[in-house]
Amino acid sequence: MKKVVSYLRISSASQIDNTSIEMQHEKIELYCKLNNIELVNTYIDEGLSAKDSNRPSYNKMIEFVSNKENEIDAIIVYKADRIHRSLKNLMIMVDYLQEIDVGFISITEQFNTNTAQGLLFLQMIGSFSEFERKLISERTHSGRVSKGNKNLFPGGRIPLGYNLIDNDILSINDNEAEIVKNIFKLRSKGLSYEKIGLKYNFTKQRVAYILSNPIYIGKYVYDGKVEKNKINLQVPPIVSRYIWNKVNSKGN
Repeated sequence: MKKVVSYLRISSASQIDNTSIEMQHEKIELYCKLNNIELVNTYIDEGLSAKDSNRPSYNKMIEFVSNKENEIDAIIVYKADRIHRSLKNLMIMVDYLQEIDVGFISITEQFNTNTAQGLLFLQMIGSFSEFERKLISERTHSGRVSKGNKNLFPGGRIPLGYNLIDNDILSINDNEAEIVKNIFKLRSKGLSYEKIGLKYNFTKQRVAYILSNPIYIGKYVYDGKVEKNKINLQVPPIVSRYIWNKVNSKGN
């Protein structure tokens, strides 16, 4: 009987639908039962991205299968992107597993790297998945740039002091705007970030971010990770340029 370990991952607690930890585990257990495979250990990483190379359970699993005394024949996953989203990182792992005579099985894509056909299929599936992710990223970027060019909100977290109208336009939230104005006023009088934060239950980092954010003088700058250039919008200001400059000329 072949011996395997399984790896389960969800990127966030909200991911509870068809890729939940429980569902992944049930599918893998059923696969092992139907194929007369012994499931020795199960390794779980919750709330971690597949892009994160420092996943505790993943590292423990690789260490375990690397030990010849454990006699592990393969790592089994529900789907390949549960263990790596990047084709490059996936193939680095598979190459290493081949060196130590450990296979890699995905029950959804139905491949097993213990066979030449399975290895080829893995490369094809991985290439297509990476292409699809890059295409989605490009479309998202294009949509944000298009919105920015029309002076519409491109997406992301709505800053304190503003509401979003029709998912496109930032308008002032009067109650929150008063908080922002008071934060600037207190800082202009010399109050520290810590003391201002205590008043509003904010961290000093959040206070510093608010005080240095040019949105409050009407300049919204979006600089997302996927964008190659910044998107600049004109929005209603909350504080005057005079007080913003005064506060930002102060030392920390």
